[in-house]
Amino acid sequence: MLQRAEVLAFALCAFAGNLSAAEPIRDNNYSMELYQGPVLAPIRVTGLGGAYAAAAEGVEGAAVNAASPAVREAYSPGWWDHDISLGASVLSTLGNTDFDNRGPTQGGTTKSRVGDFYELSFGLNLQFGYWGTTATAQVQQYNLAAQSGLEGLTMQVWRFKALLAYGLLGGQLVVGGGVRVALVSISMFQGISTPNELLRMLGAGPELGVVVLPDRTQWRLGATVRTPITVQGSGGDTDPTGVRHVGSIVLPGELRLPWEAELGVAYQLGPRPLNPSWPNPRDQEADLRRRIDLDRTGRQVETGKALTGLQGAAFESARLELERQEQASRALEDQELAALSDRLRAVRKARYANWPRERILLLASVLVTGSSDNSVSVAGFLEQKRELVGQTVSFAPRFGMEGEPLHDRMKLRVGTYLEPSRYPDGTARQHVTFGADVKLFPFNVWGLVGATTWRLSSYLDVAPRYINGGIGLGVWR
Repeated sequence: MLQRAEVLAFALCAFAGNLSAAEPIRDNNYSMELYQGPVLAPIRVTGLGGAYAAAAEGVEGAAVNAASPAVREAYSPGWWDHDISLGASVLSTLGNTDFDNRGPTQGGTTKSRVGDFYELSFGLNLQFGYWGTTATAQVQQYNLAAQSGLEGLTMQVWRFKALLAYGLLGGQLVVGGGVRVALVSISMFQGISTPNELLRMLGAGPELGVVVLPDRTQWRLGATVRTPITVQGSGGDTDPTGVRHVGSIVLPGELRLPWEAELGVAYQLGPRPLNPSWPNPRDQEADLRRRIDLDRTGRQVETGKALTGLQGAAFESARLELERQEQASRALEDQELAALSDRLRAVRKARYANWPRERILLLASVLVTGSSDNSVSVAGFLEQKRELVGQTVSFAPRFGMEGEPLHDRMKLRVGTYLEPSRYPDGTARQHVTFGADVKLFPFNVWGLVGATTWRLSSYLDVAPRYINGGIGLGVWR
């Protein structure tokens, strides 16, 4: 009898705990955790299930590895290069989309719903020799009207990154770092007028990354670490009890991004090399540049000697003649250097073009996310439910595969990842992702960039209670 009473008491306590976990939010004594379980990243990264930390190529690599800006690829024949990425995704509201992986209730519906959602992203990468820098921006917008009762109320979550990286040992070891910035804004949109911002929370934190890609090997390793970000909440209206709110939405006391660490590996099958050495144009031209510099220094010395002792008209006449000869010599040297530069560039481009394109790129990584104290998810904030999340460290294994079935025309990719649930009673769910790149046409953006061949990209991410798709524009490689 005593055992039954103890079991009953335990069950009642557990039931009461579940009720308290889902009680309405009544004060500002809580944090909103900006944990992103589903992969919402550039097109290629999402299509590969997020397993991109070791590949870290192009502007897309900034989403998963802080060292990616300086990873030089064989398709880059010049001392400086650039990469651009644009993307957009719309979260499907079919089947009661469970964005935060709250899980189904006993009735088969979803506790956590996110609707009227879209995501936009932009990235720019610039490379100068072994240096590289990348800037990215991502915005997600949610409609709060249903939760607040105020028409036109929206929440925007902005994520910015600014990264700088350098390649050591001829680019075989790339290290980088930078800052990630989080901004949450709640605004009132009324017609076409300028939106009235009711709340803003802004915070930043550093991140570091490394990529190991030994020359003439078919494997890579990548790792990155992001520090946590905590921002004190402010703004909104304050009621007589001291609670800050916007409409009926009680605002969080803090905004939190937990720390993250990711480790990945890449291996490429097939005849196409994964890590060919990158010939630095400045190194290839170094001997000729040194000879030209020595010749010009020697001519300066000879000019000084030739003008010694001359005065008046004789000095001026000799000076003008020597200056004319110097200009003619420099013009010939510049032509020689330009010809060598063009020839070496053509050789580098031909080297890349002559490699076979047949390959299968295999990728794997694991993302580790730290815990958050007294925090609710974005969906919990929108629904105003005090369901604590992120109380333990979570692990998300990721896998991806990419190939090129149509030679120099189309690339296909597939991936999968396990999304942990940040809820104490939640369960992980498996995602399957698909992606494709289609080669378009050359376009120099009205002269703003060099002749560039563009690609149209797309992806699809499918999981229980979740469907997401998007399209993007980038540079074809």
